Parts: sequence; structure tokens; C-alpha cells
Amino acid sequence: MKIVFYLVFITFILFAIPLISNAFCYEDAGDTYGINPSLLQAIVKTESNFNPQAINRNLDGSVDIGLMQINSYWFQRYRLDANMLLNDPCYNIMAGARILKTCIDKYGYTWEAVGCYNAVTRYKRVDYSWKIYNRLKAKGLRLRGKEQRLESNSELKTQNSKLLTPKSNFFFRVRDRTQTEGESP
Repeated sequence: MKIVFYLVFITFILFAIPLISNAFCYEDAGDTYGINPSLLQAIVKTESNFNPQAINRNLDGSVDIGLMQINSYWFQRYRLDANMLLNDPCYNIMAGARILKTCIDKYGYTWEAVGCYNAVTRYKRVDYSWKIYNRLKAKGLRLRGKEQRLESNSELKTQNSKLLTPKSNFFFRVRDRTQTEGESP
């Protein structure tokens, strides 16, 4: 009976330690790039379902790797190591946060920036933004135990001292897919 207990305990430890250590990765990446860690977690859940070994080959020949499904387009631009993206979850989360930060710099801390992380076309950005919005809404919108508001027509905000404000006056309304001004999927 003791053997079974020890096997269960060791198995738990082997799976729990990476999950706990990844939690710090979201915080570090969020602090480094000024991004809400809950948003990063919602992106990871949507992109890879928390699978650090996820690999997706796209129709255009590019490849998406790891937790945040970093596209091979970014490898050369940011001198990313594909091996590390696949084998180091913190490196992958930090790279994904850096990519999202480029979108935030372009669109402000808005839903447009969230959609930009995954898509080029407006229609696909809107679709992706809705996925992330719904993921955050389902999660209960909690950050470090404090209440968090997420409005469909504004930036992400927290009610603690860390108010995340947009860097531009552009606000992106998470709109219905039929309101994408003539773009097709």
C-alpha cells in the first residue's frame, strides 16, 4: 500500500511542479511587458490547451510551436530558438508576450491587439478576440485574487493598483462576426 501511495505522490509532484513554475512565468512575462497574466493564460489555453509540446503545421508552410503557438514568422525577427520554444515553457510564454506587446504597441491595449496576436485579417482578429473574451469570462475574470473587469468595448482593467490603460485612443469593440465591414473569412 505504501508503494502505491509513493507512486501517486511522485506522479503528483512530477506534474504539479511544472504547473506551479509556469504560473510564475505568466507573472514574469506580464510584468516585463505590462500585460495582464490572466490574458496570457487565456491565450495559452486557446492556442495549445496548456500543451508545451504542441506543434501545428499551417497551410502556408509556417509552423506554430509550444504553449503560445509561436509562429515561425517570428523566429528570425526576434532571433527565437525553436528548440527552446518547444522545450522551455517560460521562454515560450515570454516570447508570446513579446509578440503580443508588438500588437499592443500598434493598436493600444485593446481587443484589436488581442486579435492581432493570432490573425492578420480583421475578420479573424474579431473571431479570435471573441474566443479570448469568452475564455476570460468563463474563468471568472480573476487576477491575483482581486476583482477584474473586462468590458467588451474597452481595454482590460483591474480594480487593484495595477490599472492597465491603453497606449492609444483607439478602442476596439468586440463585435459580431457579421460586422467586419465586408471582409470574408
